[in-house]
Amino acid sequence: MTSVYPVQAGGDPFVSSGPLPRHHPLRPAGDRYPAGTSVLGAAIDKAGRCLASLGRPPAEARDVAALLTEVWGVWAQAPIAAPTWRCYAAADGSPFELSASWSGGAAELRITGEVLADPPGPAANQELAWAHLRAIAGRPGVDLSQVLALEDLFRSATPREHYWMMHGVAVRPGADPLFKVYLDPHVGGSGQARDVVGAAMARLGLGEAWQRTIDHADAFGGAGRIGALALDLTAPDRARVKVYLQYPVHDARTIDRQAAIADGHVPGAFAAALEAITGHSAPPFGKPPTTCFAFRQGGSAPAGAMLYVPMIPEFPDDLSARDRTAAFLRKEGIDPAPYTAFLDASADLPLASTRNQNFVAYRPAPPGGEPRFSCYVAPGLYA
Repeated sequence: MTSVYPVQAGGDPFVSSGPLPRHHPLRPAGDRYPAGTSVLGAAIDKAGRCLASLGRPPAEARDVAALLTEVWGVWAQAPIAAPTWRCYAAADGSPFELSASWSGGAAELRITGEVLADPPGPAANQELAWAHLRAIAGRPGVDLSQVLALEDLFRSATPREHYWMMHGVAVRPGADPLFKVYLDPHVGGSGQARDVVGAAMARLGLGEAWQRTIDHADAFGGAGRIGALALDLTAPDRARVKVYLQYPVHDARTIDRQAAIADGHVPGAFAAALEAITGHSAPPFGKPPTTCFAFRQGGSAPAGAMLYVPMIPEFPDDLSARDRTAAFLRKEGIDPAPYTAFLDASADLPLASTRNQNFVAYRPAPPGGEPRFSCYVAPGLYA
């Protein structure tokens, strides 16, 4: 879920967000959307096409359109043709990203947005992002108690130039939408991230499980860089708390061994997936592979782990990335057709000419369980 453009000295070495540098302007890609199309309009169109590719009825697309219109607010009325801020949310700098996840044959669509002030800036974006979060209180199933208990840790009087905060919603068949939030542990500076996340996990009652995870990682090459902390905005006894560790210098075997702390991990599976999809098992990777560790209340270790395999810039285009990933899925006994249909539906241009697929995520089937596979794509608004 990170963009790949270089940043100015002192910025985040793996992501780029913030004011548009002169040497990397955002240029519109394709001609699907007429002048004046808003962020909201583009997101509704993309979500509808992706839902159709997942076999969902048209009524669900209408429900999603109404939901986004209601919860995204005024910021999403900004025209896509005049971007003034490169967002963290998507690989092309767009203010939203689409993803789909499959497990046991069921598909879930997620839309993740990054709220921007007018005019955008680190402090103004931070203020609006927390206000946006509070605005969804009272929606069915939403519980903000955990994230609001962390607000002082993830706010700064002087947020870094490349600060971000993302809001997600997962559309699930037969269930209320699940809202999520993704927090920047580097809000006050990259050197503080480990302390910030440690304090947050302690407040959430997950301090022991997190410390065990860090100690285990330190024993196998050292913990990766903390990329994000995410929370499901639901009742604490059901919510997952997720920490994303990025691995710029670790090889596939080390990444796999670090994931062994998680319940249900299949030894060797992450290493095999990373090598099968990217074609190599050792750095340098074009962008760091990432492991997402998920925690639940009452657990003494992560409840699970997923590997995020970078597609950009590992592959020259989305077509080659798709073909390599589809071959991996077939080898694992997973039908790649839903994945390829989703990727095609999200695109406005031929896949041979685009680089919008940011990550694929994979968790092999634990004993008695189902494998999980996810695909993350930028909307391709910008070239």
